[in-house]
Amino acid sequence: MSRPQITYFGKLPVGVVESIPTPEEVFNIPKLDPKNLILKVLGPSVIAVGVAIGGGEWLLGPATAVRYGLGMTWIVLLSALLQTIYNVSLTRIIIYIGESPIVYLRRVPPGPIFWTIAIPVMIIVWGSWGLAGIAGSAATALGSIILGRLPTAEDAWLVRYLTVIIIALCVLAVLFGSKIERTLELVNWFFASAILLTLLFIVAPLTVKADVVVEALMGSFNFGYIPPGADMSLISAWWAYTGLAAGLNFMFMNWYRDKGYGMGAVVGYIPALIGGKKVALSPVGKVFAISNENVRRFKAWMRVLNYDQWLIFFPGAVLGMYLPSLVAASLLPRGRSLPAWGVAAHIANEFAAIVGRWGYYLIGFIGFIVLFSSALGAYVDCVPRNLTDILWTSSKVRMWVKDDVRVVYYTILALYVAFTLWALYQTQPLILVIIAANIANFIGILIIPAIMYLTSKLPKELRPSIWEYVLLTAFLALSAFFFVTAVLLIIQH
Repeated sequence: MSRPQITYFGKLPVGVVESIPTPEEVFNIPKLDPKNLILKVLGPSVIAVGVAIGGGEWLLGPATAVRYGLGMTWIVLLSALLQTIYNVSLTRIIIYIGESPIVYLRRVPPGPIFWTIAIPVMIIVWGSWGLAGIAGSAATALGSIILGRLPTAEDAWLVRYLTVIIIALCVLAVLFGSKIERTLELVNWFFASAILLTLLFIVAPLTVKADVVVEALMGSFNFGYIPPGADMSLISAWWAYTGLAAGLNFMFMNWYRDKGYGMGAVVGYIPALIGGKKVALSPVGKVFAISNENVRRFKAWMRVLNYDQWLIFFPGAVLGMYLPSLVAASLLPRGRSLPAWGVAAHIANEFAAIVGRWGYYLIGFIGFIVLFSSALGAYVDCVPRNLTDILWTSSKVRMWVKDDVRVVYYTILALYVAFTLWALYQTQPLILVIIAANIANFIGILIIPAIMYLTSKLPKELRPSIWEYVLLTAFLALSAFFFVTAVLLIIQH
């Protein structure tokens, strides 16, 4: 019997298999035509857009636009562009090795011990505060519908109770389906479409002023402009939460592994508790032998990935941030600091003054589903998913749960939700979102160089072009700038 082939990718060994499956094989389709692409192949970016239209778009975007105007929308355009490049780089490695980013980062210097400890700790800190902030903001929007007015500080008890209910609904959603990724995909097809279409064809035509649109378009190319004396913690959070979460995007790309992109189809996925079945999820990935045919297949997967990112994620990220900001800037007086409890609901009140009472409930409902979808995908699923992936590399953990990855995922989910409920009572939603966003910028300073290192270790036939490294370097520099300026401002005050 011949020994299995072994090679090194980064700092750790990995097994080598004969070939990478084709998209047609993985999704059981005769060819990659537009119909099959939409119905069966594309999808992880739909989850990403549903997640992305959340705290940044419905809280930070309007708050920044109203307070400082739209002269800084270059931040939105540039962040969405560079995040898309970053997402492609992250997923290029998944297609090659089949590991989720939190696992393949262990292959980067200084080595597995550092990454196994440092990144999970930061994810826990970010996620626990972030879920409380996003779910609390969703509860604010829902509370405004119930009360028929903006919640006040006296209504904090109601908002907190609704937050608990919202978190419970998110947990319920990830219990069902064959695989959790597919459940999230179906939910977010509805959420993302409903949000963007309603804003684009109902709300925007009734509210957005022509001069505000012109201001936003001019601001998109006003590179480098930041108003004097601006709150950099708010603006750096706007940068981070355009699209997904800047450097933290690595947490979300494991949906491609579970969808079955490239070698992810060989590794396995995390199934749901109800409706799923026990799956043999490999603790480490496998790579394919380099041949003309395998390189051709890899490039086919990269085309699919680029369709998913550039046709869904990029325009969704841009529209998701622009539309609420345009609406808010058209409705509310400039220079105003929106109340921390009421950003999501405040816009509803102003919209109703123009179109009637139905507008109040429409905007309130949009705000609710915007923030609910973000709480579901970005926090309730994503944090347990990543911690599960890193723990799954331990043979002791796999032995303890008898190779059923669901036990790990749902145990972490229960502990995570318990911590979040404590965080909920510590401060207000917008403040929690700003904290979480600036943590995302900090993590990007660590992760972006690691991704550049690993892509440089890919076989030369699979490596990105030099322009991708240039843009990743720009992404690193800007994320560092926004984080450092925000920290210095906090220290000064």
